[in-house]
Amino acid sequence: MYYDIVESGIRVKELRSVRNMTRQQLADEIGLSLGALRKIETGTNGAKIDTLVSIADVFHVPLDYLVCGCQQKAESASLLAGLNEKEVQFIRNIVLSVIDNMKLIKN
Repeated sequence: MYYDIVESGIRVKELRSVRNMTRQQLADEIGLSLGALRKIETGTNGAKIDTLVSIADVFHVPLDYLVCGCQQKAESASLLAGLNEKEVQFIRNIVLSVIDNMKLIKN
């Protein structure tokens, strides 16, 4: 695995699209210029690690998904991409509750 800046940019653009977010909105949220974000999304330039961390945080996806496209968590990440922090926490609490109940059933 390696950091393919073109594929990484495509993943950023897809996550932004799922959330119905403009480039300008994402650029403002992560403190980046519109031009810099455009270059990341088109694969002209790679993103700095702190930029990737900020993007991952905005979309609630693992950093390894943005960097190398690891699919292990990609499906759940894309499900959470359009949700706000409270909604993500609500779903996280539901999942934790289900896990706890499954443990009780196993015992």
